[in-house]
Formats: sequence, structure tokens, C-alpha cells
Amino acid sequence: MNPEIGLSCPACGAPQQAGDRFCEQCGARLDEDQHERVGCRACGAPPDAIGEDGYCSVCGVRERPGDTRIELDLVTAAAVSDQGRVHQRNEDSFHLEVSGERNVAVVVCDGISSASAGNVAAQDAARAAGAVLSQAVADPGLDAETAITEAIQAANEAVVEVEWTTRTRRVDPSCTLVSALCRGPDVLIGWVGDSRAYWFDADQARQLTVDDSFAEEGIAQGLFTPEQAAKSPFLHSITHWVGPDSPERPPRLVALQPERPGRLILCTDGLWNYAPGADELARLLEALPAGAAPAAVARTLADTANDRGGHDNITVAVVDIDPSAP
Repeated sequence: MNPEIGLSCPACGAPQQAGDRFCEQCGARLDEDQHERVGCRACGAPPDAIGEDGYCSVCGVRERPGDTRIELDLVTAAAVSDQGRVHQRNEDSFHLEVSGERNVAVVVCDGISSASAGNVAAQDAARAAGAVLSQAVADPGLDAETAITEAIQAANEAVVEVEWTTRTRRVDPSCTLVSALCRGPDVLIGWVGDSRAYWFDADQARQLTVDDSFAEEGIAQGLFTPEQAAKSPFLHSITHWVGPDSPERPPRLVALQPERPGRLILCTDGLWNYAPGADELARLLEALPAGAAPAAVARTLADTANDRGGHDNITVAVVDIDPSAP
């Protein structure tokens, strides 16, 4: 069958044939009618949900026309997801929700590029985990640790259901995930993979998560030094992920009870590969005007990663936390 003129994969641009359900190049699921106008890439809402200002009326995410970036600004928290300068599609996704003035649920996912339909895996995982955390952020009676664990389990179950094709030489759909449940001054972070969480305030800058990777596990066992690990790309392969073939072990959790106002930042490796240390990220934050809004911080960090090469998708979520606020 000859390829239909103008029929191509919306994810990677590879030419397709009429009737194809999956892209043979990247494994992405294809729409039934690829000639329809694209709707919201963040939540999947139909095209008529996108207003003239570019904002989705369902989830509030803004997708700039003709651009490769989506943004969500909720004042006390914001997120940016950028395709970067090299990849042909964005395989990152996020969920961000604010309840009241101080309670925030955030999920950041990074589709694994060697897997099939990584972009769908990240989107479905973020949506599923976000739905669970949305309930917990609105109900302080729900146990935070249980909520985070169930959110990541929901993400895993969602990715298991992602449709994919065996025609590509790729493994099952999968992604990394880092999430945070912020209720007043109490923050709980849960993660699987190498997407990270950081905390910055007037006195400290620190990485809260530890990558699920051969590098970090080898360093912890004393098999090699951090300097040796940094020189080996293989050692940065992840050892835990969200997906049908993920290891059967619980996600890691860390609690944070800040004493001073500060910022919680969740991001994919598209950012931290260009600023791997908390001190390096802190210097980028210090260069911003005092009192810069979370949206400005997220945009600046994404822009910096692009300026330094943009070799991966970049997603950054920023949450302002003030433990002294009433």
C-alpha cells in the first residue's frame, strides 16, 4: 500500500500508511484521524477545549502556538515542559494542582526514550498519579505516605495499559516519576527512577532524592567513586521505573519539614544533566531578581537547559513553600 500523501506520525514525523495504528519508527499510538487539529497535549482534551489565548479550558495548561513548550502558572506553583532542541517529540509530562493557598500536588514524569510510546507512558502516569494526589491534597485526613505510594502504584497500572507495538525494537512503555504532596509546611516526596527533587532556601541548597541508577547504587556500595561514575554513561542507566517490567520494590520516600521559606523544585534529567549539583542550580536561582515568581523560575531553568544544548526534553515544576504562613 502506498503511503498516503501528508500522513505522518504526530510524535516523530515519520511517514505512515493509511490504517496504521502505531508508528513503526517510534512506536507511538496514532490517532484515528491524523488530519484533525491537535487538542491539549497535557490532558488530552479535544481541540475545541483550547481557547484563543492558548489555554486549555480543562486543565489550564498553556501551549504556545507554533512552539514546543507547555506551561502552567498557578501563582504559588508553576510548571514548564519543553521539547528541547534535539528530540522530535516531548516525552515528559506533569500534573500540578493547588488546593487553597498552601496545599500542592505535583507529579513529573519522563518517558524512557528506549521504550515504546514513552510519551504516552509519561502522560498516562502523570495523569493517574495526579488523580490520587488530588484527593490527598484536598483532604488532610488522608495519610500522605499512603497517598504517595498509591499514586505511584496507580501510575504503574496506567502504564501497563498503554497500547504499543512489537514492530519496533523497543521495550515495554515505561517512564520515571517524581512526586510531591505539600500540605502546609509538611512535604512528602516519592520517586521512581532518576527524575529529581531539590530544596532551596536562604541557608541551604540540597538534593532530596537519590537516583535509582547503577551509578548511585555502585557509589553506595563503594564499587567506584562519584568521579568514576560521572565518566561512564552506562552507569547512569536507571534501575527502577514505572511500567509493566519494573522491578517489584516500593518507591522511595523522603519527608521535608522546612524551617524557612523556600522553593521545592522537581525536574527531569533534561535539566539536571546541565546542572547536576544543587549548588549549581542554586547559582541559577540567585541570578534571578529577588521574589521571582515560580513561573519565572521554571521558565528560566528550562531556558538555561536549552541554551546549554537542550539535548533532552526538559520539565521543571516549582513550588513556593512558607512554613510561617497562616
